[in-house]
Amino acid sequence: MKPHELYSKAIDEALSLMKADLEILRKHRGGKFLIKDVKPYVDVVDKMGPMGEQEEVVFSLHKDSVRNHYEILDGLTKTLARQDEPYIEHFQTPALMEILYEKDPEFREFVERFILWIENSKDIISKESIRKYSGFYGPTCVLDLALTPGSTGDVLNQIIERMNISEKEKYYAHTVLASKSWGLNTAYAFGWRFIEGIEDGKSAAEAVDEEIKSLQMMFDHPMEAQKKLMDDVGFSSFNSGRYLEGYKKRMQKTVEDSLDRGVHYANILMIPALSIGDIGHHLSQSLYDLFEDELALEIVDAIVEVVEKTLRRNIDKYKNLNQVLHVATGSAAASITSILESEGFTPGMIIKLLTERFQNFIQRYPYRGVGLEFHNVDFMEAIHRGDRTLHRDNGEIDGIRVELSPLKERGIIRDFRGWIYPNCGITSRFSVLMKFSDHFCLPNIEPMSMALLTNIISLHPEKPMALARRCKRCAVSSVLPFRCEQIDI
Repeated sequence: MKPHELYSKAIDEALSLMKADLEILRKHRGGKFLIKDVKPYVDVVDKMGPMGEQEEVVFSLHKDSVRNHYEILDGLTKTLARQDEPYIEHFQTPALMEILYEKDPEFREFVERFILWIENSKDIISKESIRKYSGFYGPTCVLDLALTPGSTGDVLNQIIERMNISEKEKYYAHTVLASKSWGLNTAYAFGWRFIEGIEDGKSAAEAVDEEIKSLQMMFDHPMEAQKKLMDDVGFSSFNSGRYLEGYKKRMQKTVEDSLDRGVHYANILMIPALSIGDIGHHLSQSLYDLFEDELALEIVDAIVEVVEKTLRRNIDKYKNLNQVLHVATGSAAASITSILESEGFTPGMIIKLLTERFQNFIQRYPYRGVGLEFHNVDFMEAIHRGDRTLHRDNGEIDGIRVELSPLKERGIIRDFRGWIYPNCGITSRFSVLMKFSDHFCLPNIEPMSMALLTNIISLHPEKPMALARRCKRCAVSSVLPFRCEQIDI
């Protein structure tokens, strides 16, 4: 097998998932979302598979999770309440965590010791809770894939660093951190109970105690914690307990097969959770409504064309699959930035706007949801990266030029006719991008990223998808440069 054959296969799989989403949206946008609508996406996922030295069970983690998720949902409900859509990706990791606890008592023992250290880290929980509540770090990504300020992963990492773990236990530490970054162990995110407690009139000390209890329960009894959280938020689309039990039972053999093949626990937690996002989250009533706007669909179509053209034209230049993923996500970011700049905006303007807006927003709504700015931060990261690609790196990613021509060919760039009032329509694309900044999954090509990650992990399944232990020079730090000096990466 030649390397370019593997790259082509992985690119084909990634694009097939993305295009399946778009075809479903094209057919059903503006209508009533039904679970059965997404069956064509499940069928496309089922066609994924290994090539050459890729480990088949890694693809099973992806495919079985998607199929089981769809079938369980289809058996429980016909549709989803709009307010329940954000939680759909948080039912898988709790069940998988409990399977791992049962299969590996030593992992369970490590987690129990970690739970005790959460209790012994009131100083960390107190300081970080207050900083989260006050907006000290500015907009934060609570479930970031790097150790950024204000993220759940950074707080957990600070606690783990106190534990004096052995070399063997680093494996388990990676798993714990992955469970609340790449994985989605319950819908709980750091700061939730503290903010809620303060706004309900509790003292800071009492609110910290509530925060500690919630963090502990998330790891001690993941399925019970998720069920309780869903009861607390009024989740009504289906019976949470029935889903969790059904998913755990259905995924038992796949997890056991993965353990037999030496797949890292972190990957066992990550792949199944992130792979199901299209069913009920990326594809949902809110997306059907958003994409009723024809320009929204045109923009995402154009972004995908840019990514496809860039990837396919350079098939003989890639050094590995990681580079393919880097080019894919970078091409999408460059596309979004190009669209933004075509109407006279710059990434710097928007990052400053959203950061300043965040400070005003939390003063107006101090009881806000703990992750309300999550997608805003994702959006800022994309345009910040796109700015570097277009202007610092002359339109190239790892020496590969981004093919932006589809934006012009589709009339997305510098064509002010149609979609809105002619000739004066100089803010129409920006208005759509702002809608996307609240729900950024599809413009951020997440279905493609997940397919490529599955292909990457299948080559080295024993290596964990762990948190990035480096400063990623994030978008918010371009406005608040000193916030990153508050943590030790």
